Amino acid sequence: MRGVIRVAVAAAFTLVIVGCSSNADPKETRVNGGGDTDRTASALNFAKSYQEAVNDNDWPHVCRMRTERYRHGTVKQCVADHDEPSEPTPSEAETSAPPPLVRADGSTVPPVQKPTQSGPDRAQLGPVEATRAKAVPAFGDHPAGTGVMVEYTYTWPDESGVSKHVLRLVRQGDKWLVDQLEDVADSDEAHGDPVEDALMRS
Repeated sequence: MRGVIRVAVAAAFTLVIVGCSSNADPKETRVNGGGDTDRTASALNFAKSYQEAVNDNDWPHVCRMRTERYRHGTVKQCVADHDEPSEPTPSEAETSAPPPLVRADGSTVPPVQKPTQSGPDRAQLGPVEATRAKAVPAFGDHPAGTGVMVEYTYTWPDESGVSKHVLRLVRQGDKWLVDQLEDVADSDEAHGDPVEDALMRS
């Protein structure tokens, strides 16, 4: 009889443990079990958002998304380094017309017309795609992190193509920051691992 009671108690104790496990916080399960998937998704989203900000010339946003090492100082300094000035003020030499050339017979030579700028100042850029997220080791001054390829199309009046870059993302606290950007070379793609190849170049 005592043996039966012991078996029943053990079975009940097992059910309690199983019940507690099944009621575990789903957030904790995601962090421990599905953490890699969530981390990869967040890295891809962050890289896409970063490149979109670069393409939009949103430098306050871009500079806040970089490590201090990569932005070479404060966010304010970074913005000042990249912000394009509004229309530059022409110098006096540019605004004053040169004196006309005079021929020997006293007639003047009309000035040569300077060509005017035509076409857009910037290429039309297509949507950004972020892919190939993978862990990358430390290299030089760059800490270990996650490499992500970002690409988008560009179109000029007489040229078009695809821009491809690789970003090194690192975690600082609970957020991602960009610590490195490299252009993807043809040799990087030829080797089959453009993310790591580009980020491990000196």
